[in-house]
Amino acid sequence: MALIALVGASENLPDGSLRALVSVAGETLIERQAARLADVGVIHIAVAVAAVPAELLSVCDRIRRRGLKVTPVRAAADLVALVESDDRILLVADGLRAGGTHYAAIAKPGSPAILVTGDTVLTQGFERIDATRRWGGLASISQPMAAELAAMPGEWDMMLTLLRMAVQAGARRLYCEPALFEQGEIAIVADRRAAALIEQSSLQQVEYGGMGLGRSAIMMPLVRLVGPLLVRSPKTARYLPYITALLWVCVALLAADGLAAAGAIVAVFGGLGLAAMRFLSAFRAESAAQDRTRHVIRSFGWLLLALFPWLLSLGGPDHLMPRFSEAALAPCLAATILLARWLYEDSGEKRRFHWLLPDADQAWMMLVPALLFDFATLMFAVLPLLALFQIMIWLRLARRPEAR
Repeated sequence: MALIALVGASENLPDGSLRALVSVAGETLIERQAARLADVGVIHIAVAVAAVPAELLSVCDRIRRRGLKVTPVRAAADLVALVESDDRILLVADGLRAGGTHYAAIAKPGSPAILVTGDTVLTQGFERIDATRRWGGLASISQPMAAELAAMPGEWDMMLTLLRMAVQAGARRLYCEPALFEQGEIAIVADRRAAALIEQSSLQQVEYGGMGLGRSAIMMPLVRLVGPLLVRSPKTARYLPYITALLWVCVALLAADGLAAAGAIVAVFGGLGLAAMRFLSAFRAESAAQDRTRHVIRSFGWLLLALFPWLLSLGGPDHLMPRFSEAALAPCLAATILLARWLYEDSGEKRRFHWLLPDADQAWMMLVPALLFDFATLMFAVLPLLALFQIMIWLRLARRPEAR
């Protein structure tokens, strides 16, 4: 059994261009939809079109280069030819912008399901389901429904007719709050003005912080200053992982060459690159792949922090072992940061005061002056104790019932 998606791409904007090709935060709506569908296991995307302009063909080619099959379809018979009898079909409304959690919910195995929401002023762009509910833009149906539509005489709107079939068949209804539409987490992009408003809302609401004092207090605020420029450039998302990885390789090479302070300074810029990748992952079509890459680079950064004194010893004139205080405490520092990360992830929805926790960015920024002015041994002794103190303060504050 495979997951196939039917994505609407036939509606036009007032200026005559396709709604599916509207760009929000530097990527077209259909590319974002394709990325979210790939994250939930879709292997083939059928694009419901009336015509196939050159720009849409170009976008489909970019989606194919990410490993997904893409086929334009004009009628239900075209769709039926792509699916097997036990395949499930996900319907994605034309111009829909939604989060990964909503795609994941509708893609879960089971009987046909429809994402629904309340009938409010903010949801008028969605198809009405009944007197009090409107479609949320996502649904899952079975192959026989598509076959039934293909056998019906006359011309029918594929997307809406299949939705109606699912409603009449008593498909499960997954409810989402209308407040999500107010926040811009789910929306139908009706025009370019709406796209600009959604982009602005997304920039304001994306999580800029996360675990760690260095990241929350310094790195993410810096990234936020240039956030609009970052998200509007497709090349930024494409090349940033390579640049960030190269920075961390340079850290290792500089340390092995005995240039300790230079290595720590480059590590600070490497941390800034990781923060920018985290920021972009909320917007870009490559988010899932970039998240995996970011985790690998971040793990490499932790390893460098633990082995930094040993790498420096390789660059010394006599290649002597590092002092015990540095050789032992550097791994302790990295382990303490990993402990903080584990406690943060384990806290789930009860996360509070996450900015208090220690992180690698904080450690590298404190090591820079220590290495420049030759008191690194003292700093390696202080940092693990400081990290433990931060964890203790966080545990105390996070457990307070009134903490928010």
